[in-house]
Amino acid sequence: MVGLRAWATRRRSSVLLVLDALGGVSWVALGLLLALVWGSFVGFVTRSEEEDRPGGAAMGPAPPTGRFSYAEEIERERRRLFDVTVLHTNPRALGLVADAPPRRFRVEIPGARVASGPGESQAVASAGTQMGVKLHCSGAGVRCTPLSSERQSVLSRRDVAVWLWEVQAERAGTFSVALTMTSYLRDTDTVLVEKPPLVWSVEAVAPPADDGWLSRARDLWRQVTEAITGLGGLAVSVSAIAAVIAMVIRRRLPAGGPDDDAGTADPVPDVGRRPRPRPVRRVRRVRRVRSRLGRAARRARQSSGSSTGAISS
Repeated sequence: MVGLRAWATRRRSSVLLVLDALGGVSWVALGLLLALVWGSFVGFVTRSEEEDRPGGAAMGPAPPTGRFSYAEEIERERRRLFDVTVLHTNPRALGLVADAPPRRFRVEIPGARVASGPGESQAVASAGTQMGVKLHCSGAGVRCTPLSSERQSVLSRRDVAVWLWEVQAERAGTFSVALTMTSYLRDTDTVLVEKPPLVWSVEAVAPPADDGWLSRARDLWRQVTEAITGLGGLAVSVSAIAAVIAMVIRRRLPAGGPDDDAGTADPVPDVGRRPRPRPVRRVRRVRRVRSRLGRAARRARQSSGSSTGAISS
């Protein structure tokens, strides 16, 4: 009897062990099944949310989900930043004139060079990431037109970056100019550091009231003087040509004629006017011409007198 009871006890324990083992396996299988179902549900919901966004999954990876990890990343990137010298145009040195061509406003991170030139001022900014520089102009009739990209990468102390604007005032008055420099987290819109903006009060002066008609008068006077100079040169050329023609005609006069007496007669001096001194060369040339004409006239008179005597005889 004792052996039978022991056998029954061992049999009962084996059955209980088998049942316990089967129960544990079933619970494990049930847990795995629930995990698979939950993972499929979460994946479906996440994929649906990405498809509902504009651009779908092309929007890029989402920021860290844990608030503590996001704050850690911001703090880590801020510790990597370093100060750089920024050279910028002094707005008061622009010399703005109302309704005049625009002036250039320049901001530069010069890398190793830190010496400022004439009309420039210095400031300090945080670099080591992407930097955005903005120029804000406020006031009636003032425009600040950017000529370069707003954001540029400055990753080391030797990197050089340049920003340009055109500043133009449509009318005279006082307006304000504000320069803002911002450091961003990589290529996101998350701001790491943004110092207070630099603000100036700038005055645009009115153009001179008589500048328009004065410039036109100067242009007209220049044209008149050029025309007079041209006409003077032409007159000198014409007078020189006329003198040459007269000289040639005088040298080619005929040897004799009935009107030679009138041509050889000495002119009656004008009592009221004083004779102007003539150049020596011209006087000698005129005297030679007169002597030739006088000799021709005397020959003509002699020939006319001999012919008259022959006729009378």
